[in-house]
Amino acid sequence: MLLCAVCCAEIDVAFVVDSSTKSQRQFTWNQMLTFVSLILDRLTVSQVALRVSFVTYGVRANVEFRLSQYNDRQSAKQRIRSMRYLGSGGSNLPDALDALRNQVFQTNAGARSLAPWVAVVVTDRSPTIRAQQLVSVASQVRGAGIQIIPVGVIGSGQLNRNILTQIAYAQAQLTTVNDYNQLPGVASQVSDWICNSHLGK
Repeated sequence: MLLCAVCCAEIDVAFVVDSSTKSQRQFTWNQMLTFVSLILDRLTVSQVALRVSFVTYGVRANVEFRLSQYNDRQSAKQRIRSMRYLGSGGSNLPDALDALRNQVFQTNAGARSLAPWVAVVVTDRSPTIRAQQLVSVASQVRGAGIQIIPVGVIGSGQLNRNILTQIAYAQAQLTTVNDYNQLPGVASQVSDWICNSHLGK
């Protein structure tokens, strides 16, 4: 198992996964969860090293678990594998970003003030709200020191890549794939970005 030294240091990371309705959703939802698990396989999860949180969103966001809840990788992965998609129709990414800033990356919710704060956003749909609202909320999130790493599936035809550039913390740290089965191929790159997040702190 590959681990870089900084992944044993303090990093707080939240995975934000689009759980809105589309065709064959159960299959694609499982592929997105598998992608998150592959990233976790490359990270050291513990209370003194990397802490992990998970947020799903459709019409509204839901914080599935907070940063202080799981002390090891296997427990976090088991919880993630058990999640069901919301299937609520809308894709409210601004609400998910608000949840990051107000519910996840707060010291009273387990976030550590000296740790890099990283959010990996996995989506296959453009938000079903005004673009200006997304830009405003994303700016507030970045202003709070949260490093957003967008991962987009653009082959569905429902995601505009410009959405990802508008929310990314750094333009060099966003990636897209054409199909869900290509997600495993970028898991290593995303884990490296997380591991190097201390450079942006």
